[in-house]
Amino acid sequence: MEHKILLNPGPGTTSRSVKDALVVNDICPREEEFGTLMHEIVNGLKVIGNAEDEYEACLFAASGTGAVEAMLTSALDETKKVLIVTNGAYGIRMKQICESYGLPHETIHAFGEYPDRDRIKEKLVGGTFTHLAMIHHETSTGMMNPLKEISLVCNEEDVTLIVDAMSSFGAYPINLKELNIGYLAASSNKCIQGMAGLSFVLFHKDQVQHLQKNSKNFYFDLHKQWKYLKEKGQLRFTPPVQVCYAFKQAIDETLEETVSKRWERYKQNWQVLYDGMSELGFEFYLPDEQQSKILIAIKRTGILPKGFDHFHDYLYERNITVYPGVIPESDTFRMAVIGDLQKSDLEYVISEIRSYLKN
Repeated sequence: MEHKILLNPGPGTTSRSVKDALVVNDICPREEEFGTLMHEIVNGLKVIGNAEDEYEACLFAASGTGAVEAMLTSALDETKKVLIVTNGAYGIRMKQICESYGLPHETIHAFGEYPDRDRIKEKLVGGTFTHLAMIHHETSTGMMNPLKEISLVCNEEDVTLIVDAMSSFGAYPINLKELNIGYLAASSNKCIQGMAGLSFVLFHKDQVQHLQKNSKNFYFDLHKQWKYLKEKGQLRFTPPVQVCYAFKQAIDETLEETVSKRWERYKQNWQVLYDGMSELGFEFYLPDEQQSKILIAIKRTGILPKGFDHFHDYLYERNITVYPGVIPESDTFRMAVIGDLQKSDLEYVISEIRSYLKN
């Protein structure tokens, strides 16, 4: 099996042991043995988020967007109003979900703007908001939004914080208890380095009563999903069985490496990319102080005369995958370091890009 270097922001490159974990004996997911596995996954996620005793978790057989939809539509109703930080494509997606369900909301910040604590506080003080929703790592731009600063504002204004940590949870150290996060969503195939197919929501225990009262969805319902797993040791609907075994292995590997050491590895890999691409003449969409150290949005105007697709295909033939950009009116592409990648992998990437530019 060839080693593929995936520089897209998930699904990422997985370890051989995670791949091997997919190959298991056939089992009905209604068996007690499989229920034990599901509880082990939930417990591992709580440990990763420093959330053991004060938080609950539920799992969905869905992409990360499914978990975000479940989180927003379960946390909010017609009596709740959310302020959404829309400084990137995924904050805008939160807005679109709220629009689809007719949930009361307003937005703050334009695409690419760094969230301003004072502006957000002023908006919260002047409104009737019960919740604030934000992306932690906005992979459309590579911006790491200031989670701690915004959490402090939410605490000051008694507003429940909703976080999409899809591409930070499992690498960037997050302490849900210290940040007093109400809800957090992520998925199996990003920084925890599992396979695609599972997403999850961690939520504070003090939200359970509201979730029960607001339990109205059929599939994407946090309370129904959480209660069923807690009481019966099963998901309500068929889970991706093999993906669950691989996810458990990925969680074990995350805990063994430790989140802090994984964060250091990601930052080191990112620095190799940043330095190498700078040396080759590329420029970046964000200023250095706003970079996430997980993904870089790179400008390509004038430096890739044959276009992004030609560049992509050249690298793809050499087991490297790069990702197109989504920033409006900006000619960019993206490179992430999510996954089981080492410094030597990124050095290889830079050497191949150097060879490409010489041709």
